Amino acid sequence: MRRRIPGLVCGLLVGLALIATACVTPEGSTHRQPEAVDDGVQVTGVLGGSRIAIASGAPEVSFRDCDGGDGLDEDVCWVARSIDGLTLAFVIENPAALVAGETIAVRNDPCDHCDDVTDQVVVDIRVNGEQRRATGGTMTVIEVAERVAARFRLTFPGGDDLTGTFNVRELRPGEE
Repeated sequence: MRRRIPGLVCGLLVGLALIATACVTPEGSTHRQPEAVDDGVQVTGVLGGSRIAIASGAPEVSFRDCDGGDGLDEDVCWVARSIDGLTLAFVIENPAALVAGETIAVRNDPCDHCDDVTDQVVVDIRVNGEQRRATGGTMTVIEVAERVAARFRLTFPGGDDLTGTFNVRELRPGEE
């Protein structure tokens, strides 16, 4: 019994050391903190035969060009994982069309220069890299500033649809 106690104590000390180092934030950076009750993204629906369910408090967010192939422009993009591991990227091609307090229709026909569209919102969804353009629905814009927040209902060919909300911002310097 005496021989087992030092080994047990040593094991406990090693375990505590591992736990302590796992909780340490790298110097000079902080974790992104929620700033609103609805911070993050919530999405449900069906797309390409797959049920989609996402609830993420801290998706990857970019307010830069994230839709390669159509030149440099500004987009609003967020990426999150569904509860079953699918990666979903949500891209608003023409964020200049978003106005706080307004409900805007989702464009249902193609556009060559989507950034120039101001009377409708253009939304692309990529599930595990496969791109689908929304062909209908609405987006009710809550905020457009440092944060972009909205409720949406998107429809796609074949009867697929996604509904949800997002309230996102880019990471600030020093956040991870």
